[in-house]
Amino acid sequence: MVIRAIILDLDMTLVNTLPKFLNILRECAAKYGRNIDGSIDQLLNIYYRDPSLGEVLGDLSKNFWFWHECWTLYSLRRDYGEVFPGVLDTMKTLRNMGKKLVIATGRELECTRIMDELRYYRFTEFIDGCVSLGDLGPGHDKLDLVKRALEILKLPPNVVAYVTDHPRDILLVNGLGIINIGVATWARDFPTKLVIRSVAELPRLIIMLDEASD
Repeated sequence: MVIRAIILDLDMTLVNTLPKFLNILRECAAKYGRNIDGSIDQLLNIYYRDPSLGEVLGDLSKNFWFWHECWTLYSLRRDYGEVFPGVLDTMKTLRNMGKKLVIATGRELECTRIMDELRYYRFTEFIDGCVSLGDLGPGHDKLDLVKRALEILKLPPNVVAYVTDHPRDILLVNGLGIINIGVATWARDFPTKLVIRSVAELPRLIIMLDEASD
């Protein structure tokens, strides 16, 4: 089947957010008596393994409202991350290929409050929609998020690709029947055969998948 749409993760897939967000996270965590030390590389090493940030944040790591507070502050500060090289060209190319694009972000903040940031990155020129864990509320995960993105697209899973930098996201959605693509921003081992080094490689992969379905 030809891929008709692509669901895109946001942070560390399309945008290098962590350097700016880390300062916010440290500030929020300190209010609850948690000190986050170490470099960005050390934090990323923790983030990409289970139980993810639990070893530095304890119960806060699973607290929806803690993350909502952090992302709200990040949004208010408007000191945004940097779009990874080739992302905007990739989005333009995919749209020219007739693909629909939806951003599905694990941020615990409503997409309406992220739109200024998405405009800053120029993503709003290319996307057909946005959904976040903040839209879904407490108690939801990436599986629920991708299901909602599929509802927005109104397409069957087998014609939709999901692109993310975190192997755990793919583990969560593997049973949906979508085409999962890992982006090796930091992690290298993904539960899918389709792994690219950056989103800049995505159009070529999509073309290959489309041609293979002929």
